Amino acid sequence: MRMAKAYLNYRLKAKKRHGVHSPFVYNLSEEVFYKSSTKKAEEIEAVRKELLRDQTLIELVDYGAGSRIYKGYERSISEIAKTSSSPTAMAQLMQRLISFLNLNNVLELGTNLGITTAYLTAANPNARVISLEGDPSLASIAVKNLQKIGLEAEIIEGRFEDTLDLALAKMPTVDFAYIDGNHRKQPTLNYFQTVLEKTTENSVLAFGDIHWSQEMEGAWNTIKQNKTVTLTIDLFDLGLVFFRKDRTEAEHFIIRL
Repeated sequence: MRMAKAYLNYRLKAKKRHGVHSPFVYNLSEEVFYKSSTKKAEEIEAVRKELLRDQTLIELVDYGAGSRIYKGYERSISEIAKTSSSPTAMAQLMQRLISFLNLNNVLELGTNLGITTAYLTAANPNARVISLEGDPSLASIAVKNLQKIGLEAEIIEGRFEDTLDLALAKMPTVDFAYIDGNHRKQPTLNYFQTVLEKTTENSVLAFGDIHWSQEMEGAWNTIKQNKTVTLTIDLFDLGLVFFRKDRTEAEHFIIRL
């Protein structure tokens, strides 16, 4: 019920690209949000279909807030693929965003089964992708899935609190980060503050499930108010944060896809 109310509120406030008075956001809408071209989509979605059919049970160590439907530590791969992977449209949108802005150093918090990781990795052949996953079983499966698709990303296993600094030390800057591994307010804000130290004015941070709960909406609103943030875009399932210096005051957009 809460999610339905949040979505209705989003739909009432959201604008299509023709109602956006920002050349940069309009161009993003034209070239990223409303395009459908995707690299390696056929291969990636073939792997997703395999996962959706896989009834193998695995033991999980959950450091986040849990999934929307299932709780506990034993789940089938099929259930995980259905409920915990990022929506296909959002994963493909992030791929187009990385390609369009030519972002090279990519960080992901929450590898899961590696499907979104694959989309991020395929976005830019020159990009370096580091993905963090707290669960050893998921990390192992993700590595195999990337190999099936013919892609390479560095997956670091362990709690984000233990691995995030290690990942950041390997990256001169964070050009793009997808933060989707913990749906609680304070951890999300902690990750934001930590990653912020490696951002530039051209960086983009993406936050998954910003309307998933009151905590996540609270985290999103706090991030929007940070003095370094000059532009945000709410796509409901995804929140995008920019640090561009070409504006005199922060702007916050809600875009309907």
